Amino acid sequence: MADPQMKQWVENWKHVGQVLDEERFQRLEAMTDTDARDAALRLFELWRPDWPTDNGEGLLLVQHVFARARPSPR
Repeated sequence: MADPQMKQWVENWKHVGQVLDEERFQRLEAMTDTDARDAALRLFELWRPDWPTDNGEGLLLVQHVFARARPSPR
């Protein structure tokens, strides 16, 4: 990509990125508990414990991230 094209791409992304972020947050806010559960289940289906090099460490790391992101009880 030529330099002027790259500059134009970056300028476009400044606007498009904000629009996409807003849409993503709106979709997340509209998500029901059932939708969230189903999405999580689809993600977990991607993990295959029978992969030869997988000992579950990746899934554990993801769970730690989820736990940190969870709001603390009041």
